[in-house]
Amino acid sequence: MSHPILAVRHLTRTYRSGERTLTVLKEVTFAIPTGSTCAIVGPSGSGKTTLLGLCAGLDRASAGFVMLNNIALENLNEDERARVRNELVGFVFQNFQLIPTLTALENVMVPLELRGETNVHTEAKRLLQRVSKASTRRSPAT
Repeated sequence: MSHPILAVRHLTRTYRSGERTLTVLKEVTFAIPTGSTCAIVGPSGSGKTTLLGLCAGLDRASAGFVMLNNIALENLNEDERARVRNELVGFVFQNFQLIPTLTALENVMVPLELRGETNVHTEAKRLLQRVSKASTRRSPAT
Protein backbone atom coordinates (compact mmCIF):
# COMPACT_ATOMS: atom_id res chain seq x y z
CA MET A 1 0.00 0.00 0.00
CA SER A 2 1.43 3.39 -0.97
CA HIS A 3 1.70 6.27 1.44
CA PRO A 4 -0.24 9.52 0.86
CA ILE A 5 1.64 12.28 -0.92
CA LEU A 6 0.59 14.62 1.91
CA ALA A 7 -0.49 13.73 5.44
CA VAL A 8 -1.33 16.38 8.03
CA ARG A 9 -2.05 15.41 11.64
CA HIS A 10 -3.35 17.68 14.40
CA LEU A 11 -1.79 20.70 12.69
CA THR A 12 -2.06 23.87 14.74
CA ARG A 13 -0.59 27.30 14.04
CA THR A 14 -0.78 30.16 16.50
CA TYR A 15 0.69 33.66 16.40
CA ARG A 16 1.32 36.15 19.18
CA SER A 17 -0.48 39.44 18.70
CA GLY A 18 0.47 41.76 21.53
CA GLU A 19 -0.79 40.14 24.72
CA ARG A 20 -3.03 37.61 23.01
CA THR A 21 -2.52 34.43 21.06
CA LEU A 22 -4.26 34.14 17.69
CA THR A 23 -5.04 30.57 16.58
CA VAL A 24 -5.14 30.43 12.78
CA LEU A 25 -5.31 26.62 12.43
CA LYS A 26 -6.44 24.23 15.13
CA GLU A 27 -6.03 20.44 15.03
CA VAL A 28 -6.31 20.09 11.22
CA THR A 29 -5.98 16.48 10.04
CA PHE A 30 -6.24 15.08 6.51
CA ALA A 31 -4.38 12.95 3.97
CA ILE A 32 -4.16 13.29 0.20
CA PRO A 33 -3.50 10.08 -1.74
CA THR A 34 -0.72 10.09 -4.31
CA GLY A 35 -2.04 11.03 -7.75
CA SER A 36 -5.20 12.73 -6.51
CA THR A 37 -6.31 16.34 -6.71
CA CYS A 38 -7.47 18.48 -3.80
CA ALA A 39 -8.83 22.01 -3.43
CA ILE A 40 -8.50 24.12 -0.28
CA VAL A 41 -11.45 26.52 -0.12
CA GLY A 42 -12.79 28.89 2.49
CA PRO A 43 -13.47 32.53 3.22
CA SER A 44 -10.76 35.14 3.42
CA GLY A 45 -8.85 34.84 6.67
CA SER A 46 -9.79 31.21 7.30
CA GLY A 47 -6.17 29.95 7.22
CA LYS A 48 -5.83 28.60 3.66
CA THR A 49 -2.53 30.34 2.96
CA THR A 50 -1.18 29.41 6.39
CA LEU A 51 -2.13 25.77 5.80
CA LEU A 52 -0.47 25.66 2.39
CA GLY A 53 2.66 27.33 3.75
CA LEU A 54 2.89 24.71 6.50
CA CYS A 55 2.27 21.86 4.05
CA ALA A 56 5.10 23.10 1.84
CA GLY A 57 7.51 23.69 4.70
CA LEU A 58 7.55 27.47 4.27
CA ASP A 59 6.63 27.84 7.94
CA ARG A 60 6.67 25.65 11.05
CA ALA A 61 3.58 24.47 12.89
CA SER A 62 2.99 25.32 16.53
CA ALA A 63 1.82 21.73 17.02
CA GLY A 64 1.11 18.66 14.90
CA PHE A 65 3.04 17.44 11.89
CA VAL A 66 3.21 17.39 8.11
CA MET A 67 4.44 14.40 6.10
CA LEU A 68 5.20 15.33 2.49
CA ASN A 69 6.00 12.30 0.32
CA ASN A 70 6.74 10.37 3.53
CA ILE A 71 9.17 13.06 4.76
CA ALA A 72 8.47 14.59 8.18
CA LEU A 73 8.93 18.33 7.60
CA GLU A 74 9.23 19.21 11.30
CA ASN A 75 12.46 17.18 11.48
CA LEU A 76 14.16 19.24 8.75
CA ASN A 77 16.15 22.45 9.01
CA GLU A 78 15.45 25.38 6.65
CA ASP A 79 17.94 24.21 3.99
CA GLU A 80 16.51 20.70 4.01
CA ARG A 81 12.94 22.02 3.75
CA ALA A 82 14.01 24.23 0.83
CA ARG A 83 15.47 21.18 -0.92
CA VAL A 84 12.22 19.23 -0.40
CA ARG A 85 10.19 22.19 -1.77
CA ASN A 86 12.46 22.41 -4.77
CA GLU A 87 12.00 18.73 -5.55
CA LEU A 88 8.35 18.15 -4.59
CA VAL A 89 6.33 21.38 -4.42
CA GLY A 90 5.07 23.72 -7.09
CA PHE A 91 3.28 26.98 -6.39
CA VAL A 92 1.10 29.19 -8.53
CA PHE A 93 0.95 32.38 -6.51
CA GLN A 94 -2.02 34.72 -6.57
CA ASN A 95 0.43 37.53 -7.28
CA PHE A 96 3.02 36.48 -9.81
CA GLN A 97 6.33 35.95 -8.04
CA LEU A 98 8.43 36.66 -11.12
CA ILE A 99 11.71 38.52 -11.25
CA PRO A 100 10.65 41.59 -13.26
CA THR A 101 14.02 42.10 -14.96
CA LEU A 102 13.96 38.57 -16.42
CA THR A 103 11.98 37.20 -19.34
CA ALA A 104 9.37 34.46 -18.80
CA LEU A 105 11.88 31.91 -20.08
CA GLU A 106 14.59 33.17 -17.71
CA ASN A 107 12.15 33.07 -14.77
CA VAL A 108 11.41 29.41 -15.54
CA MET A 109 15.13 28.68 -15.87
CA VAL A 110 15.97 29.99 -12.36
CA PRO A 111 14.61 27.05 -10.28
CA LEU A 112 16.03 24.57 -12.79
CA GLU A 113 19.47 26.13 -12.40
CA LEU A 114 19.13 26.13 -8.62
CA ARG A 115 18.38 22.41 -8.78
CA GLY A 116 21.60 21.91 -10.73
CA GLU A 117 19.83 20.52 -13.78
CA THR A 118 21.48 20.38 -17.17
CA ASN A 119 20.02 21.77 -20.41
CA VAL A 120 17.99 24.32 -18.46
CA HIS A 121 17.24 26.44 -21.54
CA THR A 122 15.75 23.48 -23.43
CA GLU A 123 13.82 22.23 -20.39
CA ALA A 124 12.45 25.71 -19.61
CA LYS A 125 11.21 26.06 -23.20
CA ARG A 126 9.57 22.62 -22.98
CA LEU A 127 7.81 23.58 -19.74
CA LEU A 128 6.55 26.88 -21.17
CA GLN A 129 5.27 25.10 -24.29
CA ARG A 130 3.49 22.58 -22.06
CA VAL A 131 1.77 25.36 -20.09
CA SER A 132 0.86 27.15 -23.31
CA LYS A 133 -0.76 24.01 -24.77
CA ALA A 134 -2.65 23.35 -21.54
CA SER A 135 -4.05 26.89 -21.42
CA THR A 136 -5.06 26.68 -25.08
CA ARG A 137 -7.00 23.46 -24.44
CA ARG A 138 -8.86 25.11 -21.54
CA SER A 139 -9.72 28.34 -23.35
CA PRO A 140 -13.32 28.66 -24.55
CA ALA A 141 -13.81 28.58 -28.30
CA THR A 142 -14.05 31.98 -29.91
